[in-house]
Amino acid sequence: MKNSILTKSKRSIVKLLTCVCLVFVSVVTMASTDINAEAMLAMEKSERLLLDVRTVEEYTNSHIPTSVNIPLNEIETRLSSLSEFKDSGVVVYCRSGFRAGKAITLLEENGFTNVMHLDGDMLGWEAEGRPTNQLDK
Repeated sequence: MKNSILTKSKRSIVKLLTCVCLVFVSVVTMASTDINAEAMLAMEKSERLLLDVRTVEEYTNSHIPTSVNIPLNEIETRLSSLSEFKDSGVVVYCRSGFRAGKAITLLEENGFTNVMHLDGDMLGWEAEGRPTNQLDK
């Protein structure tokens, strides 16, 4: 009986933590505008930066054509190299949205005024069968 109560409590705690994490991801990415793949592709390449914030390894294995890779943990130290895009479109993506949300918050806190989140991130892009590039290893 006691083990059954503990098991139910553990399940409840896991469910609660999962909900909290999902709410956090939603709130972080809600600050920016979501943009779908078609709308992003319709933007002039010269008027937007497609920013992949995944690791170098992830980017090397597969990335969206025309994207630039700056891993999340390097964005703060490389803000000056992004400064030309402060007022133009910056479309951010990662694997599933969590790192993109963090990057978007960081960019907005540093004066970037037109930051967007690629709806679906890399998982969505690949699920739609869209083209990807790989770097030679």
